[in-house]
Amino acid sequence: MSKKFNRQRWFWGVFFLASAIILVLSQLGVFSYHVSVFTLVLTIILVAVLLNSLRYMMIPGAVFALAFLAILYAHPLGIASLVPWTILGAALLLSIGLSIIINPRRFWERRWHHHHRNFNHHHGNWDDWESTETIDDAHVNLDLSMSNSIRYIHSEALASANIRVSTGGAKIYFDDVTLANETATINLDVSLSGVELYLPRTWQVRVNLDNNMSHIDTLGQPTTAGPVIDLTGRISLSGLTINYL
Repeated sequence: MSKKFNRQRWFWGVFFLASAIILVLSQLGVFSYHVSVFTLVLTIILVAVLLNSLRYMMIPGAVFALAFLAILYAHPLGIASLVPWTILGAALLLSIGLSIIINPRRFWERRWHHHHRNFNHHHGNWDDWESTETIDDAHVNLDLSMSNSIRYIHSEALASANIRVSTGGAKIYFDDVTLANETATINLDVSLSGVELYLPRTWQVRVNLDNNMSHIDTLGQPTTAGPVIDLTGRISLSGLTINYL
């Protein structure tokens, strides 16, 4: 077991233990501002998403976690006059602006090259950095939760992909994929997460998602002709970025 994994285990263990203590104390009236159990549990989840997003430069995940926290605590923050859609609209604009300024893709490239040098020098393990996996299958099924992950899809006959991400962040690369037919389906089930899809420019994406208080951002421009991808499913309290490569 790597030292990196041990540090993560201790961090999240202490985080949830502290959250349990805060939950009990809040119900005993120790804090001056009383919140419901549901609000406090949702706060804990959003803070976890925020910390994960900041650590791995998931800009939409971090911004929208803060936005939902602002909605939950609008009264003590003195912003009750702002309707939720105003806050979410501002979060959308902030996430786009910060993504352009900070350029998280360049950040990831620097991190990858830095880790690659360390790997060659120390003969370490890729898992010491984060959860990374390459998948070669015609029918891709991913179930990612409470983690930050990178998945590289390599397939010469991709027919479908089912991707579930819960309370975490995920970067999923489809740039080395050949479709089985001229159409394919990518089905998403995303909640309280930040997800980035990296797709070939030649793919024509038809978005048919059930959007529950989430935002979808597109970076890059696809070509005017090519295979058709149906992007289906649902995203809830999350951020989705479609990157055309």
